[in-house]
Amino acid sequence: MRKALLSLSTIVVLALSIGCGGEQTSAANSGWSQDLGDPTGQPLRRTETLSEPEQAPAPLTGAITTPPTEKRVRHDVMIAKDSPHEATCSCLAVVVGEPGDPRLLWQAEVPKLGGDVAVVAVSGKGVSCPGVAEDAPRRPSIAAVEQDGADVVLTIEELPSGRPQASGAVVPRPGPGGAVYVKPKGPKVPYGRPAAGAGARCKVK
Repeated sequence: MRKALLSLSTIVVLALSIGCGGEQTSAANSGWSQDLGDPTGQPLRRTETLSEPEQAPAPLTGAITTPPTEKRVRHDVMIAKDSPHEATCSCLAVVVGEPGDPRLLWQAEVPKLGGDVAVVAVSGKGVSCPGVAEDAPRRPSIAAVEQDGADVVLTIEELPSGRPQASGAVVPRPGPGGAVYVKPKGPKVPYGRPAAGAGARCKVK
């Protein structure tokens, strides 16, 4: 009987100790807070807003340049019909000028381009071409534009019928001492050689 009483008292003591231990580790008595923020009051991370710019705005006094996507071969600019179609290079008339040059004809509105580029247009219409029949199809087209040091070089090809003809291009301005040249794409292409004398390419401007 005495052993039973001792066991019962032991259970009561254990229950009381457990209850007291739980109260000691409660949030109210332990110093813990239900707020997960920094106890210093500072945010855990900087809050980003949609209106925050990714980069600093460019100064208004900065130089105006043309986006790289605009420096490319164009199908929407050509030599104007009332502009003289004279041979600049072999079998080819070439015009190099500003976007608003009256010698150029745009199919739509003249684009706003920076001062770091020039517009080139080519044509074989009305240009004499020795060794080529007058009734032969002549579709000179700009196949590529490349920079060779300070020079800008346009490669001219004979474009098959049915493909859109690249009659113009927006090109970087030549560097100091450089010039704009055209050259034929392959030995069988009649366009782009010097009008007089030998050479692999023809200087335009």
